[in-house]
Amino acid sequence: MGTTTSAPAWIQLFLDTPADAFEEAVAFWSAATGWTPSERRGEEGQFLTLLPRAGAAYAKVQAVDGPPGVHLDLDSADRPATVERARGLGASTAWTYHDVEVMRSPGGLVFCHTLVDGEPSLVRDGATILDQVCLDIPAVHWDAEVAFWSDLTGRGVQVGSLEHFARLVEYGRLRILLQRLDEPEGPVRAHPDLATADRAADTEEHVRLGARLERVFDHWTVLTAPGGQVYCLTDRDPATGRAGGV
Repeated sequence: MGTTTSAPAWIQLFLDTPADAFEEAVAFWSAATGWTPSERRGEEGQFLTLLPRAGAAYAKVQAVDGPPGVHLDLDSADRPATVERARGLGASTAWTYHDVEVMRSPGGLVFCHTLVDGEPSLVRDGATILDQVCLDIPAVHWDAEVAFWSDLTGRGVQVGSLEHFARLVEYGRLRILLQRLDEPEGPVRAHPDLATADRAADTEEHVRLGARLERVFDHWTVLTAPGGQVYCLTDRDPATGRAGGV
């Protein structure tokens, strides 16, 4: 859990997908993760959850009228306290959906305040796993976003050998990676990361499933999923989520 009573107890990742590509995207993400799509819900059946084989669910797909992207749901037992904490740290209200307050971080990333259900935990079985969200942060927002997300989640900042990356990690929860972009300005956005023990094999499989290969780096590969969602396969241990298994 976070270090404050108003820190979110659980974080969920929403894959916001253009409505005309929703079916194709759901089929891809279900096959790529090995997780089962739930029944549709919402006024127009625009939401579903990807249900893992074990542990609590934390990845959802939403049909949207706009471009593909990612937003986060912050689940807490005391939602008003978490909303006020976020506002005090620099977040602003974007709109309200039913009883859910939708906010923007200081750099513009959209996130929602929802209620936690029970005591969820992320379970790893050693297979390739979608276990991390990467926040892509233009340089002008870097310091503010790192401070905001660390303070809001109650997670300490971890900095590795690459100074343009920082991590916010809590055992049994979705990992947050922050990446400082070369872009001088612009809104903060996000993409999902999967930990894989065999990046080359997973890349080949994902391309077979309909993804488009974009670029290969030393420790990660960038792809675009059907529906336009950019994501990465990363050389992290699926059993731990850590680089090099440490």
